Amino acid sequence: MNFLKEQGFCPQVDEKGSIIFKYQMSTFIFMNNDEDEEFFQLAFPSIFDVTEENRELVLETANKINCRLKVAKVIVPGDNVWVLFEVILDQSPEVGSIIERGLNILMHTRQAFYEALQ
Repeated sequence: MNFLKEQGFCPQVDEKGSIIFKYQMSTFIFMNNDEDEEFFQLAFPSIFDVTEENRELVLETANKINCRLKVAKVIVPGDNVWVLFEVILDQSPEVGSIIERGLNILMHTRQAFYEALQ
């Protein structure tokens, strides 16, 4: 939370304890994982709407991306596509570099998903 404030992100905490912030006009969520403090999960929610007409293509595309990229995961929880950045941290992580790299990976993964849908 402190790092995000120092970087000017204006983070907010939701009722689940997750931290929500905007980066390059998109919303991101640092998921609260109190039960596993070494698990770092950064989400890029709702990057694409899923309908009955496109569900099969979306799932196939998500699978292609998941097989190709590391530490990024494309998921379909309901009627939206989300991208997750997930890593296990050591005891002394450099939070700033992890967040910066995570955001770049999420943005890249979203673009790769869009291109693979074509």
